[in-house]
Amino acid sequence: MSVLATIALISGVLGVLFTIMQRIWCWPFALISVIASSIEFYNERLFGDMALQGFYFVAGVYGWYYWERNKEKEFKVTKTPVNIWMVMALITAAQSVVYYFLLKKFKGDQVVVDSILTACSITATFMMTKKWHENWAFWVLIDLAYVALYFKKEMILFAILYFIFAAMASVGFYIWRTQRSLK
Repeated sequence: MSVLATIALISGVLGVLFTIMQRIWCWPFALISVIASSIEFYNERLFGDMALQGFYFVAGVYGWYYWERNKEKEFKVTKTPVNIWMVMALITAAQSVVYYFLLKKFKGDQVVVDSILTACSITATFMMTKKWHENWAFWVLIDLAYVALYFKKEMILFAILYFIFAAMASVGFYIWRTQRSLK
């Protein structure tokens, strides 16, 4: 258990908790978690996960700015449009293939799983930015797959963190579903 993994765990849990509660504090905590996680993933040669943290960092800075700028506006959670599911599935599959070849070229570890989970995480993040409540169900599946990956890599604190994320995503799904506007 490293200090960075501990920092990632604590700040990551706080970031997701504040996201569920729709509090702006989610962003600085998420950024701390991203930085700590990125270093750990580099050390473990999980380059897809490491690159994903770079994406999360940019998304976190944007989210912090966007939420601050729009804090007076109502937060509306909606259902994912039916016509977008196939498009998202195709884009996610295409990303997975591209990431597979990139990670293989850089001699990453767990290349198949890492590429698929990286692509799925980007799709789930897109869904979250659109405030589609189903993003949380997608995160449950992704986070549980990460639990298995991190146990295999003997990254126990990250396995615990992603198990907590999966549980929190379940709660997020329930809370956002009750807030969803039924258009």
